Amino acid sequence: MKKLIAFTMMLVMALSLAACSQSGDNSGKTADLPKVLETMKSEVGFSDVIELDEGGLKSNYGIEAEDVKQYAALVDASGIKCEEVVLIEATDADAAKRVKEQLDKRFDSKLAQNKDYLPEQYAIIKKCSVEQSGNYVSMIVGEQHEKLTEIYQKAFA
Repeated sequence: MKKLIAFTMMLVMALSLAACSQSGDNSGKTADLPKVLETMKSEVGFSDVIELDEGGLKSNYGIEAEDVKQYAALVDASGIKCEEVVLIEATDADAAKRVKEQLDKRFDSKLAQNKDYLPEQYAIIKKCSVEQSGNYVSMIVGEQHEKLTEIYQKAFA
């Protein structure tokens, strides 16, 4: 009987640990976001984009510097194409929530701005999204968003 109880408890603990390890986010995994952006630039070949500094995070997205552990961001310089990649590691879960809220606002604004003005860009934006995984938040918008998202996700593997 004691062996059965011990085995049952061991089984329950093993299942609990397995469930925790498959939480769906990148818990415990990190990525060097500036390096990820460089990989994106070299593999996708953006044209006419500018990288944003911390001031750009505040002015373009309303994201406070104290909420950001690391980031990499670029936007289309022409104002005609929808290309915009923002990769942020927030300092903690609360900061990640605030960052996601700000990027969601920006994403919605891009949709609204392009709906009637540039319908082809609007169609591209609709296929994109803002994603959060742990303290990492990303907004990847562009014609090659699938390839860019793949590069971003591979950085955590």
